[in-house]
Amino acid sequence: MTGITPRSAVRTVVAGESACPNVGITSKFWGRYRRMTVDNALPYQWRALNDEVPVDVPEGGAWGENGSKFSHSMRNLRIAAGREPGTFSGQPFQDTDVSKWLEAASYALRYAGRTEGADLDTLERRVDEVIGLFADAQDSDGYLDTKFEIGLPADQRFRSLRWSHELYTMGHFIEAAVAHWESTGSHRALDIAERVAACIDSHFGDEGGKVHGPDGHPEIELALARLYEATGERRWLDLAAWFIRVRGMDPEFFDEQDYAGGPKFYPGLEMPRSYFIMDKPVLDLDKAEGHAVRLLYMATAIAKVGSLLGDERMLAAAERLWANIVRHRMYITGNVGSCQIGESFSYDDDLPNDLGYGETCASVAMLFFARALMDRKPRGSIADVMETELFNGMLAGIQLDGTRYFYVNPLEADPAATKGNPTKAHVLTRRAGWFDCACCPANIVRLIASLDRYLYTVKGDTIYAHQFIANVADFGDGVTVEQAQEGEGYPWNGNITFHVENPNRLSRKLAVRIPGWSRRWVLEVDGRRTHVQPIDGFITVDISKEQTSIRLELDMSVRRMRASLRVKADAGKIAVMRGPVVYCMEESDNPHDLWTYAMPVDAEVEERYDEKLLEGVEVLQFQGVRESAESDSLYVTAVRASEWRRDCITMIPYYAWCNRTEGQMQVWVRETV
Repeated sequence: MTGITPRSAVRTVVAGESACPNVGITSKFWGRYRRMTVDNALPYQWRALNDEVPVDVPEGGAWGENGSKFSHSMRNLRIAAGREPGTFSGQPFQDTDVSKWLEAASYALRYAGRTEGADLDTLERRVDEVIGLFADAQDSDGYLDTKFEIGLPADQRFRSLRWSHELYTMGHFIEAAVAHWESTGSHRALDIAERVAACIDSHFGDEGGKVHGPDGHPEIELALARLYEATGERRWLDLAAWFIRVRGMDPEFFDEQDYAGGPKFYPGLEMPRSYFIMDKPVLDLDKAEGHAVRLLYMATAIAKVGSLLGDERMLAAAERLWANIVRHRMYITGNVGSCQIGESFSYDDDLPNDLGYGETCASVAMLFFARALMDRKPRGSIADVMETELFNGMLAGIQLDGTRYFYVNPLEADPAATKGNPTKAHVLTRRAGWFDCACCPANIVRLIASLDRYLYTVKGDTIYAHQFIANVADFGDGVTVEQAQEGEGYPWNGNITFHVENPNRLSRKLAVRIPGWSRRWVLEVDGRRTHVQPIDGFITVDISKEQTSIRLELDMSVRRMRASLRVKADAGKIAVMRGPVVYCMEESDNPHDLWTYAMPVDAEVEERYDEKLLEGVEVLQFQGVRESAESDSLYVTAVRASEWRRDCITMIPYYAWCNRTEGQMQVWVRETV
């Protein structure tokens, strides 16, 4: 079909083999999300991709090149595959919504058979259908992008890379193909992906007649690294490294393509070179700038490829970017990207709560980046950030039933402001059923479906258990680790037990993370308390005997948090956390304007677990105050201190907001004495 010989015969990696342990998640909290993914989210997104769910279009607006208010993603593939007539509709990268769905569904196949009531046959049939469409849509030279295959001549390909998203689109299919191979052992999608990679390899590089620059949206770099890991084919890793090293070397590359007359996308839209991470050589960056998701996909690839190659320059760049983000450019919830213009990073310590962007995809990408850094060198501080993203920034992007989504994740929201102030129109106070740019829904679902890949890191003879998500893990050498949790389980209960079986008495260690937020902790090994202090956030236990039992007790007391005084938006305010969970006020529980409430840092708190509220959450109630003086005048002379009256402040987990009624929400609360 393509004229390119599949490379299955030269693979040095056994099909279906993975560097990850075989992990079955047993967590009550995450088990519900994983079931929801199979039962609700994937079927719902399938309907959206097949034009059965309308896009949430702004009032009076329309979307798509043909004015369509539907996704058109699957129809584009059917047209390109010759299954039906028609024209392309949607964003240039519309195919990626299907690719990310395929990746999520492929991961789900690994555990769906263990999910009660799951319709595994339907899921498998849909996965096969999608792969068949991609196979038939692929051109003879391996090219695969329906935007160009349907509506543009072949000589226009790779000539407008600033906005065409061609390599971004193909990269997401490659990632989906690797996921399918890892889950099923089938080469069907992987062979398509290798033909895609061969096509790209034939068009990009330093040689004469090739394209000498990258795609406007990083993604292919990470995809090629994953393809290398799956196939053992070194040229995919070398090509990934080339794309990293070439980015920003010629800041005028996109301008030169535009002058040469390539196809036009988004006419009138102008973004600075930093938006595309193209203003300087990417390996010279010391601050996170530009479009947040672009930067983070790039940083993930730099960390991953740098680790695979042992390239110290890449690794140093990745570490610099990580440090800048977590020290200066990350919200307490883990969200990143504080500027709505360009969905971008702004400047150090600029973290506005009501204007911030915090794209869901960016939180997902932070997890990709963190995992790549952990694979190189496990550190508790990085695992802490992973945990923050999992329970806050990422998770807020999806409704509890899996069928509505946030693109933007603010830390303060007001329906009146969203409706009345155009600069806050991006801050929704209800999740959307679908988007014209629908990158986030499938991105968050592919993360949840692959969550088992984020719990452990293995380095040499040491297993790093860095996420407290109940599971049973088989490491393939006879060693198994069962993580069990008491009561309602984590994140509500901090009592965690690891049962280790090592029947062959292999020389192994288990490194258990001690979270930076836990002010006190107790660790017992076989019933004996240890007084060893953590190193890089971990306590390492020898597990070389046949059975080892490790019990960890974390401090789950409520913490009041202050931001650095460098963060102007949070001056004079406090936030609340319990364990890894960030809390917020919501109008559903607090009937007055939320900005009128305040609380002292030592306010009494009542904690209760409500199994019937929001699928089961720990609710916090504080004895606070509310400013009550009011006047008909817009401004009055201040002659005495503000009048305060005692009032209860109720808080719920941030991830669960906007699952009841639409209303105000805020994370940071004014502090009073």
